[in-house]
Amino acid sequence: MVSWSALGRSFGNNLFKTKTVIPNSVQNVKFSIGKSLCGDHGHKTMAMQPSRFQYHKFKDMLHYYFMIGLIPVGAIIFYTNVFIGPAQLTPIPDDYNPKHWEYHRHPITRFIARYIHNNPQQEYEKFLHFIDEEAQKMKLRQLEKDIVKKMAERQDYQAYYYRPMLNKYLRLNKQTGDEMLNRIGDDYKD
Repeated sequence: MVSWSALGRSFGNNLFKTKTVIPNSVQNVKFSIGKSLCGDHGHKTMAMQPSRFQYHKFKDMLHYYFMIGLIPVGAIIFYTNVFIGPAQLTPIPDDYNPKHWEYHRHPITRFIARYIHNNPQQEYEKFLHFIDEEAQKMKLRQLEKDIVKKMAERQDYQAYYYRPMLNKYLRLNKQTGDEMLNRIGDDYKD
């Protein structure tokens, strides 16, 4: 897979280069008879450009994992379609109750229905249970509304948010007040 991307890069680079034919060229060394050779090497600068490493790495990994998944799945599908084939209809014996996955024709669909998806009957019963729970919650909410309404009408029941006071603290508070009254007296002025 990595080599495919590398080949693609080199092919793409070669595709967009201009094809000028230089007859006397060996490994980027030009031999010309009419020119004198210069030894000053000139000012050669390297053009700065962003790195494409991450892009090429991503492409390589995408091809790699795509092929890791594609090749086995393609082989399984090919084997299933060629050697196993679709199911044939046959008469069902009287004492046999077919399983839910046996109603599908293709072997891969049967495999998915048997090992991945739930039984449709089980899904239906789970849905019925959900509906029953919601109906019971609705009844409880309605009963709570009725109770609150009756408590508001009669005004003789404690509400569920009522917190009774303990008499112990009332007695302590009254005793403290009485002691202060006895110590200071009735006619205290600031």
